[in-house]
Amino acid sequence: MQIFKPLFAFFCAQVAIASPIATNEGVSVGLVERADPPPSDALKKWNAETGHALTEGLHIFKAKYPRDEVKDQGLSDLIKEARNFLDANHYVLVSVEVKKKEKGPPKKKQQYLDLGDVKFFDIAVDKDGKVVSNKEGATYSVDRAEQDKVQHQYLKKLNKIKSFTGITPVGKQYVSEHQTYDPKTNNCMTFVDEVAKDLS
Repeated sequence: MQIFKPLFAFFCAQVAIASPIATNEGVSVGLVERADPPPSDALKKWNAETGHALTEGLHIFKAKYPRDEVKDQGLSDLIKEARNFLDANHYVLVSVEVKKKEKGPPKKKQQYLDLGDVKFFDIAVDKDGKVVSNKEGATYSVDRAEQDKVQHQYLKKLNKIKSFTGITPVGKQYVSEHQTYDPKTNNCMTFVDEVAKDLS
């Protein structure tokens, strides 16, 4: 028994030295990060336009339409005041769905990421100065936004809400709680900011 113990201890020491757990050098854990599928041309264009590479899921953006006084013709003084205060013609909330798709023959299908529904939400003002829901999930044209030189600020990826339809009730709630339009404290930008805070 006295001979066995030293031999056993020697054996354990050799195993410890040979084990990758005993040292950080040259350790290979065998874990490989799975890269996201490549984006489609449509998603590439959106990513380039917004400067943010989107992953699978639902994302929201704050879209700013640049100030253009030429487009003020026929608008109320209330709206003009808001536009001057914001230094923008308008703000809208944009939701962008990114979906994983497949292409190619049945036995050689390849996955890729593509744009799904791209929708927008905003408010308007009626003749009495009351806030009303305007667009509640209307289709947002990426090409038109590019023409209008719209600036897109990435806000976040939503986890609980999986579709743009889940944004509509939050927008309606904001309108019901903020009924009187104010150029500085209750305008299109505050709508976007406050609704975005309540989305998750």
